[in-house]
Amino acid sequence: MKNYQRLLLSIISALLLFLSFKDLGFLAWVSLAPFLIVIYNSNLKQTLLNSFICGISFFASVTYWMTELPVKYAWLLVAILLSPIFLLFGIVSYFILKKIHQPFIRIFLIPAVWILMEYLRSQTLLAFTIGILGYTQHNFLPLMHVTRFTGIYGISFIVILCNMVIFETVIFSIKNKKVIFKYLTVGLSILLIFITYGIISVNNNLNRVVRGKGYNEISVAVVQPDILFGKKYSKKGTELIPEPYSESTYFKPGTDLVIFPESALWGSIDESKTFEEWARNTLENEPLCILIGQYMHDKEYNRYYNSALLYNSNMEILGRYDEIHPVPFSQYVPYRRILGLLKFVDFSIVNLIPGNDYISLNYPGKGNLGVNICYESTIPSIARKIRNNGAEAIIVISDGSSLNDSIATWHHLIFSKVRAIENGCYVVQCANTGISSIISPDGMIMARTDLLERGVLYGSIYMIPEKTFYSKFGNLLFFIYMGLIFSITVIHLILRKTKGTRK
Repeated sequence: MKNYQRLLLSIISALLLFLSFKDLGFLAWVSLAPFLIVIYNSNLKQTLLNSFICGISFFASVTYWMTELPVKYAWLLVAILLSPIFLLFGIVSYFILKKIHQPFIRIFLIPAVWILMEYLRSQTLLAFTIGILGYTQHNFLPLMHVTRFTGIYGISFIVILCNMVIFETVIFSIKNKKVIFKYLTVGLSILLIFITYGIISVNNNLNRVVRGKGYNEISVAVVQPDILFGKKYSKKGTELIPEPYSESTYFKPGTDLVIFPESALWGSIDESKTFEEWARNTLENEPLCILIGQYMHDKEYNRYYNSALLYNSNMEILGRYDEIHPVPFSQYVPYRRILGLLKFVDFSIVNLIPGNDYISLNYPGKGNLGVNICYESTIPSIARKIRNNGAEAIIVISDGSSLNDSIATWHHLIFSKVRAIENGCYVVQCANTGISSIISPDGMIMARTDLLERGVLYGSIYMIPEKTFYSKFGNLLFFIYMGLIFSITVIHLILRKTKGTRK
């Protein structure tokens, strides 16, 4: 294979990967096959070069929305910092393809390497999960229901496995000048098992389940104020007050919970006198609880927290959740002693203090609400831990006003959709500029707003105490699979070496 052919196939793989995140998810099923063919026909040096090209091309395209941020060069820096993931995947895959000649082991081993890379980059305070391949299938609900057991990495596994069976079929056909279907049969059989389970799960009618279980219902009003970046706090809270539902009520009769987005208020509620007065007057006439995103601070204004506070109808605080995973270099600098030299890419207004409690907020007489603040919904483990600690529904509050109308706002909705399926509970997303939504445990978007519109979204959610396998045990199946496939690989290599020594 010539160098220009390797380059072309690497770029094709990056392009297919990028397009699969643009609602062309079917392309993901073949996206990595060209790149694997490149690795198979390369030496180590060529593998390194083409892995870097494929990686930086993919991450630069899938994170292009970052050019909307105040620090423009952060986009390219992120793409460069993420490209070593492809380098590592390329190197490991190179040695697997060169050292292991049993196709069926390779078919199951290389997907394990891929999902291990995805898992590792979702850990620590530097976690960045944009580009996890499983999200490309968010519209394929029968398949997505597998995440109830495996989390999002299970979807990445089956997608890469199908890429591998295509790759092995192509390689065999070229080498032997004939086509076989045994590899494709294995891949399609596993996919069919996954989809069959998903169809059964989807067909378990949600309304019938809800009626039969007698879950507590909460009627929500999701406020989308649509305040552009830099325009917040300019009117002391009046910009947050929505248009009244009718002449006599501010919110639809029967509403139990009003939700405002991330950082709706700066400081405690009494620091926004106009908003506080409106809230007290409203609650005197309407028996509501209010959940508000607030930037809280200590008395000396030295320590800041990105928080969500739940208030009852008397404006008493029922509970508070502090963001556990602020956005690195946007809301704070993680590992400051080590990464302080990267302060030139830090565009945070204040240096937030991360919270450390995966707590839920109790709505009296209804149940427990979990909260994810903005970027946290991109990290599966946060919602899972909060759900496992008693949350019966999850509220995602975010502020994407600095992202304008970029695709990042749509991706945020996809993350919330997957969190609902993984954890088997309702998810409500309240976004400052959109897209706000109410999502069922089946991953169906029950109601949503449009981007960059002002208004209130109404709907109902049910508090579901039963947890999914994933909520209870996390990535247990992932670790079991890793242990099995790596053990089989080691045994295979030992037996092969022993057999070679005897000869």
